[in-house]
Amino acid sequence: MPPEPPHAPCDRDDSPTSAARPETTTQLIRSERSQLAKLATVVRLADFMAILMVLATMFSAYATWRTAQVTSLIYRIADRPYVGTQQVSFEAMESPRPTIAVNLRNFGSIQALDTIATVVPVVDGKPFKEPGAQMVSTEMGIMSPTVPHFLYAYLTPDAYHSVVASKSNLQVRVRILYKGPAREKNFCYSERFAYDPLTASFRASGGSDACGSDVF
Repeated sequence: MPPEPPHAPCDRDDSPTSAARPETTTQLIRSERSQLAKLATVVRLADFMAILMVLATMFSAYATWRTAQVTSLIYRIADRPYVGTQQVSFEAMESPRPTIAVNLRNFGSIQALDTIATVVPVVDGKPFKEPGAQMVSTEMGIMSPTVPHFLYAYLTPDAYHSVVASKSNLQVRVRILYKGPAREKNFCYSERFAYDPLTASFRASGGSDACGSDVF
């Protein structure tokens, strides 16, 4: 019998190293995916922190602006005069000229400048003036804080007795225009005082601090 021909060499590799290669490749892929996932998480966290920093900057800027606004408002409120009426009363009731005395005060801590005050008695809805008298505004100039400043208006004896007997209604309308030390803005004060015969006193009955208001 003739001898068998020799077999050709086989390329198959049955060694343990060859069997482990697919597992190693899979592990590498999984490791790379894990690293990519961690990197994506870090990127998202960095984006989130950047957004928080932007929001913090915005809130800080708003807080700074708001603080400046409040500080400016406090300064404007504190650093200005406040002129008003301390009291309205009758004087010299039995004289030929019964007198309405209006005590004006600057209730602020800073003097008022360029002060112009007007006092008008109104009887039964009509401005009252003595025969031959003229209603004029008084230029008071400077009004220092806490110092009384008096203005006067007058009635006739008949008008006065009619008012105190509740036969006529009396209102005293006070209007004051003034400025602060900066002279940049006009401040206004307008108020009505009604006479109450039951208590023999004047009581406030409306007013405004708006310039141009129709208190008269």
